[in-house]
Amino acid sequence: MVATADEIGEAIEISSIGWHRAEGGTPSAAFSNFQIYLGYCPEDHLGTNFMENYTENSRTLVHKSNIITVAEGTDEWFVIDLDTPFAYNGQDNLILEVVWESGSGSVHNFFFDTPGTPMRLKSAEPEAATGFLSSSRCQFMLLSTQQLETSTFGSIKVILGE
Repeated sequence: MVATADEIGEAIEISSIGWHRAEGGTPSAAFSNFQIYLGYCPEDHLGTNFMENYTENSRTLVHKSNIITVAEGTDEWFVIDLDTPFAYNGQDNLILEVVWESGSGSVHNFFFDTPGTPMRLKSAEPEAATGFLSSSRCQFMLLSTQQLETSTFGSIKVILGE
């Protein structure tokens, strides 16, 4: 999936990634040889060839687990801490690639459709070089260990005691 620089907004050090779990799926799911890659994309959309979507030499393995289990309930966020934080530059579009070898159970996440916009989500079978494009997007969040600046809305709420 690709997120544009405008959507992200600023340079951050990404330390975790979270997904918003929707109804459906199984109460628990496990995925083996689970990996997350982050990197830069020169376009605001994806093509069908995975590796051609990345800016040269930007694909970075940020998380790897032999097995990962998701057991959060409906409407909860499940968060994966990265093994290696990713220093997002705030200027380029960001690719988020999630790969697993096999699994049991299923996880449904909140999605929204963005018809008429560039194709920003792609899926494929394991080890496939190409995939299928979609205008749907999953709801996810990028988490950082950086502190809020005093000019952010969050810090204003803290300062005002709300």
